[in-house]
Amino acid sequence: MPNLRRDCFRDFSTMTSKQNEEVVLCRLVRLFRQSPLMYLSDSNVWTYRGDESLKLTLVDVVSDHQNFVDRAETILVAEQFELPQSFFPLAFTGWHDVDLGFLLPVLITDLQKRENALQNLRDQADGIVGQRGSGADKTAELVREAISSVEGHLEMLRQQERRLKNNAPATAS
Repeated sequence: MPNLRRDCFRDFSTMTSKQNEEVVLCRLVRLFRQSPLMYLSDSNVWTYRGDESLKLTLVDVVSDHQNFVDRAETILVAEQFELPQSFFPLAFTGWHDVDLGFLLPVLITDLQKRENALQNLRDQADGIVGQRGSGADKTAELVREAISSVEGHLEMLRQQERRLKNNAPATAS
């Protein structure tokens, strides 16, 4: 049997509820930790060119995402599971000279994809809720909170996008 502590991408049908819980939590951690938003934060969003209000919004969103990572890791540690390793794609490093307003549509599209992945995680977590020997209730609740939060974040980012479009200087014809 493969080492589930290293492989958080297993088939749920052949695992115990404890193993399923670990997989859901590992996926949740990676989903947020490997995001473009978390990269911007880790690479110091304040050094990027762009609108100050947008930077503040991004910092708020990332703070919430980090909170979900911290909570998932707390459950993993309490259940004596290994914390998942994560990394950023190399492609993100090309963003340092780009205005955040230009990146905003990319961030919104990525967050929408992550919301879909969270909904799949919710379905997986719901499948193990109430099973004996599992803390899956906490896990499912955390995933539901993350989905609700991401829905709000998407709306905040869309509002920023509309605001930036409305404030954009007119281009010469």
